[in-house]
Amino acid sequence: MARTWPVLLLLMAVLALVLAWPRDTARAQMLAFASPMEANAAGRMQRVQADLARNVESWQGRRDCRSPRRARAALKPVLARWLGHRMIDHPQGRLARWGYHSGDIWHEAQIVDGQQQCRAGFRRIIAYADFR
Repeated sequence: MARTWPVLLLLMAVLALVLAWPRDTARAQMLAFASPMEANAAGRMQRVQADLARNVESWQGRRDCRSPRRARAALKPVLARWLGHRMIDHPQGRLARWGYHSGDIWHEAQIVDGQQQCRAGFRRIIAYADFR
C-alpha cells in the first residue's frame, strides 16, 4: 500500500502533463513583402532595419490563425508606425524601397471548453527601409 501512492501520484502527474501539452506543434511560416525599387534609385543606399516581433500583438481565433491575411492585419499598424518614424529620422533621405520578411510565425491550436481555438504571433519579423 505504501508503494502504490507514489506510483499513483507519478501516473497522475504524467497524465496531467499529457493533457496540458499543446495538440498542434508550432510551425514556421514565411511572410514577405518588398516595395518596388524607385526608378531613379542610383547612388548610395542606406538601409535601416529592425525586428518588430515584440511590438506586434498576437492574434487568436477559431480556425484561421495560420492565415497570412491575419498576420498582415496584425503587422500593418506597427509597420506603418515604424516606417513613419524612420521617415522622420531621415528627413533629407528619400525612401527608395521598404519591406518586411519573416520565417517565424508561431501558432498553436487548443481545445478550450470543448471549442477549438488557436493563437498565433510573430517570433521574428524584420522590417527594412532603404534611403538614398
